[in-house]
Parts: sequence; structure tokens; C-alpha cells
Amino acid sequence: MSQSLKLNPQNTNGNFLVIVECAIEHNDKFLIIKRPKGVHAGDLFAFPWGKVECSDGQEGHNILVEAVKREVAEEVGLILLDPIQFVVSSYFIDSHNVPVLDVIFHCKLEKTLMQIQASPREVPEYHWLSYDEILLHHSSPIWLKQYLSAIYQSNSISH
Repeated sequence: MSQSLKLNPQNTNGNFLVIVECAIEHNDKFLIIKRPKGVHAGDLFAFPWGKVECSDGQEGHNILVEAVKREVAEEVGLILLDPIQFVVSSYFIDSHNVPVLDVIFHCKLEKTLMQIQASPREVPEYHWLSYDEILLHHSSPIWLKQYLSAIYQSNSISH
């Protein structure tokens, strides 16, 4: 690990913080949440996301997909019944100098019951936005745009 990163070993324990995000798509629009103020990338748009927890997986189960299902249920109240596909992963150092492994998934809704119940604590607002609306919105960070592009490339979808 590069010394120039100046990581705080108390924050990292030599490990990554693993988070999952899920691009939820319905009728050519994506469910976008606004991150709460006071957290990393606060007040910016994101896909529903959260930390992977030890309780997410049991032996023989896909811990990352289970984490996606739990976090989506906690943040926006959706119980995902449709297939959840891996898209891409990335690495970054967050605003607290913690190394983060970010794993992006995509779920196109067909069977899932569309009843959004956003957590007021975790999701101050949410929107259904098209690809172009996300790209043009001032609250869309560059990494969200890159993840969206990776979804379209992985699915060979035109926008």
C-alpha cells in the first residue's frame, strides 16, 4: 500500500470496508437516492447502498447479494424478487481515510412489488430518473455516471 495514502490504521485494521450498491431499474428509469448530509458524499445522488455485514451470509449463500437485498429493504422498503446481477467493483478512500471496496449490482424490476417506503434517516429523498436525467443532474457524482455506463455496457442496452 502506498505511503502517500496516509491511511489511518485504526480505521482500516488492514482491511477494506465492503459496500454494495444496487441500480434498481423499472420502466427505463433508475431508483436514485439522495445521500444524507454529514456522511461520505452527503447530499449527492447514489444507488441504494450499504455496508456488508457478517450477518448477511450463511455458508453456501452469496453474501454480497444478501447484503444488497437487506440494504435495499432497509433503505427503500423494496423486497427484491428479480435477479440481481453483478456489474463492476471499484476501490476508493473515503472522507475518513478508510479504504472501501464498492461492489455494484443491477436489478431490473419485473416481479418485485413497487412499494417504496424510504427510511427517513437514511434516504432524505429519492427519484426515478432516466439515464440522461442522471447524467445531466448536478447532484450526480462522476462515479455514479461511470457505474451507470458500466450497467449499459454490461447489458448491451442503448439509452
